[in-house]
Formats: sequence, structure tokens, C-alpha cells
Amino acid sequence: MRINSLFFRFVMVGLCLMLFTNISSAQKATIKGIITDAVNGEAIPATIKISNMDGSVAGGAIADLITGEYSVTVNPGKYKVYISYMSMKPIEQEVELAAGDAKEINAEMSEEVDLMKTVTVTSSKAGTELARTTVSIDILKPTLVENTNATKVDDVIGKVPGVQVIDGQANIRGGSGYSFGAGSRVLILVDDLPFMQADAGYASWRDIPVESIDQIEVLKGAASALYGSSALNGIINIRTAYAKSKPVTKFAFFQTSFAAPRDRMVPSLNFRDTLEDGSRRMVPVTGLAWWKDSVRVGQSDIGATGDNDTTFLPGFLSGPNGYRKPIEFGMSVSHRQKFGKFDLTIGGNGFWKESYLAGEYERKLRGNANMRYRITDSLHVGVNVNFNYGKSASFFLWNNGNSFATKYADSLSFMTFPGSITTSDIFRFNVDPFVTLYDTYGNRHRLQTRIYYVNNANANNQSNKSTLYYGEYQYQRDFEKLDNLKMVAGTVGQYSTVIAQLYGNASYTIVNAAAYVQLDKGFIKRDNGQNRLNISVGGRFEYNNILSPDSIQITANPNLIATGDHLIKNPEPRSRQARPVFRAGVNFEATPVTFIRASWGQGYRYPTIAERYITTLVGDPNGSTALEIRANPTLQAETGWPTEIGIKQGFMITRNWKGFVDVSVFWTEYQNMMEFTFGGGDSAAISGITLAAVNSGTPIFFQSANVGDTRIRGAELSVLGTGKIGSVEMNILAGYTYLDPQFKDFNSIQQLLSSEPDRNILKYRNQHTAKFDIEAFFLKKNNLSVGFYMNYTSRMVAIDAAFQNLILGDEQTLAILGPVDAFGIGRYRSVVNDGENINLGARIGYRYAFMDADGKKEKFGMKLSLVGNNLLNQEYSIRPGLVGAPTNITARLDIEF
Repeated sequence: MRINSLFFRFVMVGLCLMLFTNISSAQKATIKGIITDAVNGEAIPATIKISNMDGSVAGGAIADLITGEYSVTVNPGKYKVYISYMSMKPIEQEVELAAGDAKEINAEMSEEVDLMKTVTVTSSKAGTELARTTVSIDILKPTLVENTNATKVDDVIGKVPGVQVIDGQANIRGGSGYSFGAGSRVLILVDDLPFMQADAGYASWRDIPVESIDQIEVLKGAASALYGSSALNGIINIRTAYAKSKPVTKFAFFQTSFAAPRDRMVPSLNFRDTLEDGSRRMVPVTGLAWWKDSVRVGQSDIGATGDNDTTFLPGFLSGPNGYRKPIEFGMSVSHRQKFGKFDLTIGGNGFWKESYLAGEYERKLRGNANMRYRITDSLHVGVNVNFNYGKSASFFLWNNGNSFATKYADSLSFMTFPGSITTSDIFRFNVDPFVTLYDTYGNRHRLQTRIYYVNNANANNQSNKSTLYYGEYQYQRDFEKLDNLKMVAGTVGQYSTVIAQLYGNASYTIVNAAAYVQLDKGFIKRDNGQNRLNISVGGRFEYNNILSPDSIQITANPNLIATGDHLIKNPEPRSRQARPVFRAGVNFEATPVTFIRASWGQGYRYPTIAERYITTLVGDPNGSTALEIRANPTLQAETGWPTEIGIKQGFMITRNWKGFVDVSVFWTEYQNMMEFTFGGGDSAAISGITLAAVNSGTPIFFQSANVGDTRIRGAELSVLGTGKIGSVEMNILAGYTYLDPQFKDFNSIQQLLSSEPDRNILKYRNQHTAKFDIEAFFLKKNNLSVGFYMNYTSRMVAIDAAFQNLILGDEQTLAILGPVDAFGIGRYRSVVNDGENINLGARIGYRYAFMDADGKKEKFGMKLSLVGNNLLNQEYSIRPGLVGAPTNITARLDIEF
């Protein structure tokens, strides 16, 4: 009887709850619909935000990734429905609902023509319209990568105003000089995760899957508060694409051929050729195209010398298999497809290069896969995988020295300095598991992890291995009760192990931990609910720890190694440092197309293993001009701060052609700046350096050192536009950057080190750069594309004095040539090129669509393109001892289905 009573009560309670639920539901209203792409009808996972007429949030949802469906339950009333997604034009609609209503709002979204509304995530780790960011950001789309046949990301980011890539090292607005492969002030991200080698803080550009790029975002200025130590000078964030509802497969094949460098006239080296007016007789320099000369002896050992065959005559070939003609060719493939709730993107790339620089080659294979599974609409898990394998030989320094013994001075710009070629067998991979969760309050939780393994088996005792373990938990929340204050907060942990010949055959451990937070708040609402004033503040606390051996090798000098004098007691085997950094920014909408911004941020960079502990030789160890790189275990961290004021002004040429002009002035200061410096910046060490052989004198050496405090001021103008003028669609990217980079204290040591001792200017900077890229699309479906670009770089005013002031003084040379600089760099800069150049290029492509039998659906498309670079065939110096490529033409075939 008691059981029946309990059962009766349970049933009655259940019925009451069901009745209450039905009554409650009847008092609610529903907004639902489907969001699709207006062009191809594919579902779009757009964000739907429902707000009351006063702007307060009443509800929201994210449309399903497969179907595009959404549904939001709200109280009866009048609402604004706001639908947005990345680069699509947002949709806004008002709706009034009574109790029990079910209003259907379907939307077809189209690409946003207004570039100022393009969404970027790099500045705040959350979506923000480009015009409303508080820092300078430029965005590149994948079409520019494809149309320019960029086989590496650094091939295309050089088109961004204020960005330079010097021999693989990126710098933004003059924030870095040149220190190949050791340390970077620009953080490279792939899908929001750092892509830097653990030991050197250096990005391997060819490892990044260009065939799967969705968007490239370039942030200019310190971002250490959000991203940590390596983001002192800026960020380059490469975002890869995910699958859409329609499967897409792409193939690309290309080949690049190189023209011979132009002959030139230079003043004679022989001082006996002096004319009456005191000038030297002009003499021709020919034969720069080393690959066109006959082989005198079948010598294949790079850097070997002999009576009948030397590296000054091309007795060796550019690659290990006997190929002499400079050529590049390769292919890539990518496929994106959805399988129910599982998204798959796979890609691969093969690259073969015989360089125009003698002795340099590449053979690379890359494969990648991005996988994501949607357990529910609010819970996604996935893993990204990327592996790279290859063989290569890298060219470090030319053989253009002016020694009489070579007999070919001035004609060896494209030939290698003996012993400076480094061959490598590489194997690198990263595995990146992640989880994304949206809780019932709309907050986002994201866990990102990475295992990054690097094995560079290099010749010349320069091998290195490293394994990096990275994890980041990120939390995003909108505080509705605080008028939609946005918060992004997170914690980061990184653990790395390094073992390398390059660092004295020793093992190192690196530990990094950090916590960060950023707050964004809007004020002064417009009628459409958007804020005219946006303020952003953030901070980060970071801890770094390097565990190194108790004794370390500081020199690769074979004479000192033989006597055991190459080892010293490590002054700081347990190097620890922790510090906070902060940033703040503001953006004000003066008019609907005018945005004024200002920002200030602290920067911080801890020395890498490479900067502190590298010990190696470049060149023949028994040669008179071998270059040594020495360790500096006492190297200290550098700090800095950038500030910027800018204005972004939108414009409209026609209703369908829009763009913006961005003008900014910036001021950056660094304290304790780190640079690789001749003699380590020590005047006593510099005075002891001679050009005698290593075993009989002090060799030429460089060492990473804290060179003092610096200041970089400048201004930048950029223009970005896209849309249609008549029936022609056009894209324009252009800009000009001016730099004034100085030491705050240009003392006697800095004067001694600089090739311009009478001028206070930082080394390896170009004060003026101008860039222009335009592309137009013709015919009915934009099948014909034509593009043109121009890059101007002013002279590199100052370099290391050692590279152009060190002279050879043997009797034979003095008798014929007089005193001449050891590396030929000073002479080259004075009579050929000092870094100033105008690089012109053009491209043309035609796409043909193959249709099905009824002519309504495309089966597949093919595009043939021709890309020409350095069309003036100008010989120019990228950095001292390295010249740019002569005229080269690329033929490319793209197939898409």
C-alpha cells in the first residue's frame, strides 16, 4: 500500500512538472533558421546573437557546421538578430515575437567587400573586426599565395608593408637586424600555436603547409603580454583551412627557371690601372652564371681546392646528383572533406631545388593532416599533424673576396666561400591535439597542445636535436552584466630538451610557464548597438628557466680544443628569470569609416640556447678568413616597449569597390638589445683579431652580446582595396615605411663595430621600403587574372665593419692590388650594390572550367599561370655576402575538383 502511495505521488509530481514545462514553453518564443553561403549554398557555422532593443544580450547560438541550422529560445518581445561569421558580411534584422511564436530567419551570407570588417583573432585571441583593433594588423588571403606561386610563407609575407624577411629571418618595422638561425623577435604561429624551434627560436618556413592556408595575419608591435617572449617585435599567424560541406581537392605543379645574371662594369682592382683623373679603368665582369662554364675536373667536394680545380671555377655542381642548371620544381596536393561530424583536411608537398647559388640545393617532402570531430555543437576535439623530411645544402657566404690568388675577383658573387656550405638531413614533425568546449553560459574553453620534434643532422659539427612539449588552456567570457566586457585568460606551459653538436655536444632543458589575461570593453554605443570606443588592456606573467651543463664549450677554435682551453665553468648553469609585462590600447570610431587607434605595450625576450651557447666555424678552419661563432653564457634578456598612433580611413571608389588607407607613426625602444657582434663587442678582443691562420692567431669571431639600448622611430602608410570597377575585379596592396633606427648611446664601441662610424644608425636596416601589388580579374567568371608588383628597398646603410674593413695584406696581393677587404663586401657595396634595389614582377593566369553534360555544374577546373620575378634582372645584395635571384620565370598548373 505504501509502494502504491509513493508511486501515485511520483506520478503526480511528474505530471505537474510536465504541465509546468508545457506552460513555461508556451510562454516562450523561438527564433530558428538555416545559415548558408550565398555563392555555393554550403552551411556556415555563423554566430547568432539575439539582443534586446537596449542592446543587452538575450540569447545566442552557433549554427551547425553541417546543416547550418540554429535555434534560440527567448521570452516574448522585440529583438535584434545579429548574424556574423569571419570574413562574411554581417546580417542584422529586427523581429517581434508573441508567446508561442516560432519565427524562421534564414540567411544567405556573402563575402564581405568592406575589408575593414574582416575579422582577425591575433590581436586579442578572439574575433575582432580589422578596423576596430587597437594595433596595426595586415591580413593576406590564400589567393595571393597561390597566384604568386609562394612555395614558402616568407615568400608572400614580404609583400606586407613594414615586413622584411632577410635570408629567412623576419623583422617588422626594423625591429631586428640579421642573425641567421638564432633568435627571432617575431613570433611565428600556425593555428595560434608557436612554430619556433626550441633551441634557436627560429621558424622553418618550408615546414608550414602553404597548400592549406586560409588566412595570414601580421601583427606589428610587441605582443608579449598575450604571446610571450618571442613576440617582442610582432606576430605572423598562419591559419589553416577546415573542410566545408562540399569536398574540395586541389593539385598544383610548378617549375621555375633562372636567367643568367647580367654582365657588369666595375673599376679595376689593379691600382696600376689608375687613370689621369685618379679613377680606375672600368673593366667588364662576366661569367657570373657559373653553371654555364665548362667543368675542368669532375670535382664534387664542395669547398675543396687544388692546382687544377678550385671552388673559384665550378668544378662542383649545385646538387649532389650532378645537376648543374638552376631550377626549382615541385607539386602540392590538398583535400578537404566532411564525413558526418568528422572534418578532414590533408595535404602534401614535394619540392626540388637546384639553386642559382653554387652548392645550395633542397629536396623536401611534407605531409599534413587536420582532423576535427564534433561530439556535440558545443564540444569539438581534434588533432593536427605535420611532418617534414628532406636533404639540403645551405649557402652562407659568397667567394667574392678580392684576393689576387683567386684570379676571379668580382665575378664570384654566386659562388660559395670555401667550407661555408652546410649540408643537412632533416626530419621534423609536430602533433597538435586540441579540445574546444562552449559551456551553457556561452563561455569558451580551449586546450591546445603540441609536441614538436626536430632532428637536423648537419655537417660541420652543427647537428642539433630538440623536442618541445607545449600546452595552453584558454578561457573566453563575455560579462553581460558588465555591458559585455570581454575577457580572454589562459595559462601556458612549455618544456623542451635540446642536445646538439652545435652547442658543445651538450644537453639543455628549457622550462617556460606563463599566465595571461586581456580585457576588452566597448563604450559609446551607436544606434546599431556597436561601440564607438573600444579599450583593451592586458598583462602576462612569465617564468623562464634554462638548465645547462656545469662546464660549457665557448669556442670552436681547433687550436684551443687541442689544448683543452675551449671549456669554461658555466657561470649560470641554472638560469632563471620571471617578470610581468603589460599592454593597453584604444580604438575610436570617429565616423563610420574613420577609426583612430593608439597602443602601448611592453616587450620581453629571453635568450635562446643558440644565442647563449652556439659554438661553430664557418669556412675552412685552416683558412685565413674563417669565421667563428662563440658562445656567450652571460647573455642577458632584452626588454622593450612600442607605442603607436594610427588612423584607418575607409574609402569607396564604386559601390562594389572599397578599401582603406592606414597611416601610423610608431616609436619603439629596446633595453639590453641582443645582437651577434664582431668580437663580442669587446674592444680588447677586437684588437686581437688577425687574418692569420687559426693556429697562429686569433680568428675572426662573432658572439651574441647585449649591445645596449636602442630606439626605432618611424612612420608607415598602407593602402588595401578590393572589389569591382565596372566588370573588372581588382585587389590592391601597397605601402611605404620609413625607419629611423638608432642607438640611444652611440659610444666608441658602437662606432668601432659599425661600417658607418660617423652616423648613428642600427646595422642591417633599410630606412625606406615601398611595396605595391595589384591584381585584376577579367572575363565572365574572372577566368583571366593579371598581376604586377614592385618592391623598393633603400640601401642598407650600416653593416658590421668587419665585413668590409678587414683587409688582406700578403705581399703578392699588395704588389698587384694594394690593400683589399677580405670578403669583397666593401668593394661590392661601393661599386655594385649596397642593398638598394627595385624588384619588379608580373603574373598572368587563365582558368578554364570543365562542365558536366548539361553545362550547369562544374566537374573540375584547370588554371595555367606564369609568374615572373626580378624582371629587370638586377643584381642586388639581400644581406652582405648573399645576392638575390636573377630573373626567373615560373610556370604553374592548378587543378581543382
